[in-house]
Amino acid sequence: MKGDVYGGLDPRELPAYAISEVARYLCLPKSTLRSWTYGQRYDGGRRFFRPLIQIADPEAGMMSFMDFIEAHVLSAIRRRHQVKLETIRVAVRRIQKTNANSKHPLAEAQFATVGKQLFVEELGRLVSLSSEGQLVLSTCLDDYLKRIDREPSGIAVRLFPFTRTTSSDAAPRRVAIDPRVAFGRPVIAGTSIPTATIHERWRAGESVMVIANDYDRPAEDIDEALRWETLRAA
Repeated sequence: MKGDVYGGLDPRELPAYAISEVARYLCLPKSTLRSWTYGQRYDGGRRFFRPLIQIADPEAGMMSFMDFIEAHVLSAIRRRHQVKLETIRVAVRRIQKTNANSKHPLAEAQFATVGKQLFVEELGRLVSLSSEGQLVLSTCLDDYLKRIDREPSGIAVRLFPFTRTTSSDAAPRRVAIDPRVAFGRPVIAGTSIPTATIHERWRAGESVMVIANDYDRPAEDIDEALRWETLRAA
């Protein structure tokens, strides 16, 4: 299509994020994300866990937006429970049985309905979570799933990442990641203003109010963009 900078390809499936970048955005150890995307050897190197997320360009270590969404969902488990890789894999395998053709089982609408419950039940069985622990995990997953905007078809199109260490549905949604906006870089929600640009201006000595006036945005937007960039730089 004329003017299509993606050459007719779906921008959500294009390799756009380095593994280290996604790990920083999600506040995950890079080694954890690598084990999810490349697998992991164990038992003295004699056995191998296959990857949980099939990334867009494994040779270059680049993830797509859809890969990013799957990592976002998996990171919910890391926030509350130190679940082993193989345990997560068994739970994911159960979900995949409901839709064998799914490329991104954790990123699709089916996971947000039937799949989430299967996932929580399976983890409870494998890790011996109490009913209270399962409820905590279910609530945690809900908080993460509600940060994803979807098309009517159920496909993820936008993520509102957590800009604070407190991960809850009440957290502000002033920063967005949308593969169709600013080539998928984090922006102030509802605009194409990269949070990195806000941070650069602030570091150069400009005040929050000056930046807010220049962009005709509330000061709260600027504060949240700075909070996001500062958290990710920590």
